[in-house]
Order: sequence, then C-alpha cells, then structure tokens
Amino acid sequence: MKYEKEPFSSEQHIELLKSRGLSIPNVERAHKYLSNIGYYRLTGYMYHLQTNDGSHKFIKGIAFNDIILHYHFDKKLRFILLEYLERIEVALRAKLTDSFCVNHGFFWYRTYGLYDDKEIYASINQEIADKFEDPQERFLKYYKAKYTSESLPPSNMALEILSLGKLSRLYRGLANGDEKISIASDFGLPSSVLSTWFVYLNNIRNICAHHGRLWNRGLSADRPVIPSRKRYKFNSELPDNFNRSMYGVIAMVNRLLNNINPGNRFLEKSLDLFEEFPSVDVKLMGFPDNWKESPAWG
Repeated sequence: MKYEKEPFSSEQHIELLKSRGLSIPNVERAHKYLSNIGYYRLTGYMYHLQTNDGSHKFIKGIAFNDIILHYHFDKKLRFILLEYLERIEVALRAKLTDSFCVNHGFFWYRTYGLYDDKEIYASINQEIADKFEDPQERFLKYYKAKYTSESLPPSNMALEILSLGKLSRLYRGLANGDEKISIASDFGLPSSVLSTWFVYLNNIRNICAHHGRLWNRGLSADRPVIPSRKRYKFNSELPDNFNRSMYGVIAMVNRLLNNINPGNRFLEKSLDLFEEFPSVDVKLMGFPDNWKESPAWG
C-alpha cells in the first residue's frame, strides 16, 4: 500500500479540523501553533477528544485550546521527569565508580571477570575507547596529554562519557557480586529488579529528551520487573498496565528518589501538575480510579 496523502498547509489543516467539528475561535493563534509545532505532533493530543467511530469527528464542545492544553501538560511533565531522571543517572554513575573502584581499582570496567554479559563488556569498553581516541571533553584531553602511557581513562572519567542507556546496560551486564548488590541496596531494590528499571527509565528519558509524547502513550519497550516480595512491593494493588504506563513510571521514579535523594520534590511537582490541569484525564496515563485514596507510592 502506497502513502498517497496530499500535504496540507496550516490553513488547510485548520479547515480540516473545523470540518471535523473542532471549535477554533482564534484562527491566527491556531495557525501559529500549527506552524511552530506541526499538525502531526498535535494529532497525538486529539484522539481522545474525538469520537471512536473512525470519522475523526470531535466530541461536541471541544475547542482547539483543549488540544493545546494537553500539549502543554505533556511538555511540563517531560521537564519534571528529565530533572529527576538526571538525579538517578548521576547517582548511578557515582555509585558504580565508588563501589567498584575501592575493590578493583580505577580501571575496573576493563576486568572481564566482573561481567556476566560479555557482549556488554565488549560494547562498553569499545564505547569508551572510541570516545577516548578523539576526546571532546576538556578533562579527557588533559588526561590524555598528561598520562601518555594510558590507553583508556580511569572509571571516574570513563563513566562520565557514558549515557544513561550505556550505564543502565553496564549495570545489567555486571555479575551479581557484592558491589552490584550494594548499589541495588542503595536504591532500595534487588539488583535483578533494578537492572530492568534502569533500562526502562532510560527509554522514558529518551522520549523526554527528544520531545516525544508521554501523555496517553503505551510505554511497552523493555518492560520493568515489578517486585512481588513483601519487602519491596508497592503499597497498593497495581493495575495490569502498571509497568507500561505513566502511573508506573511516576511510582518507580519516586521509589528510587526516596532512597537516594530523600526530601526531593518530584512527587509534589507531579501532583501539582495534575492540579494545574484538572481537565487532563489521568486514567489515560494508567492511573486507576482510586489512585488518590490508595496510590502506589502511599
């Protein structure tokens, strides 16, 4: 099947939306949003405002501002998550370096026997070697110029040039020794569970960094393990889609932060955002009906 849709101008998209029953009282404003954001990106915030009969008709009373309201909600949600996922990333980087350096030296990441997954060992070491060959960071340039006999940087520098995605896979690939278990304990989870959380949250971080939509989106890639042991269980009965919804993401991020960054305001900011946008239906982010009375993070 060929893609045969004709490209539309902003003006034509406005007429299309009007023909589908969308109220657009300020056409100039709508034109600016469509020109600067794009029609296709905004469609992700329209579906739940339309009838489900395949006609793409808007529910009676829906206006263009309802679409923009959901767009702004999603944008603010991404900003909150990026801020606090950074704290988790920085903590993981520091704990990997501190825990392993004490027992295995600054070049521990080069020790083959510390890894269960040898492909990850090769991938991580190749990534570091490639970035060290032509370093872009000033601290690496200085190190390379001074320590001319070294072919790779020490862990405290090497891990600074790894993304959260690489760090999460590094942690997953390591053997389940004392250091890995200690890091998991700091985050308040078994290492086997924490490994899946890091990989999953990296996917969320990438969506945020690339300005993707979190609102009403199924987050099914690399689903995390949800702990079932009493010591680690969440406090309430969880919906079936918990490990692929924003409800689950917020609960998981909050759990990790409360262990490494007590007193953080992540949950407060998230709940304040829901209050700021009361017309946003959080059920479309996987929130159960009783989430306020019995939240997973309660």
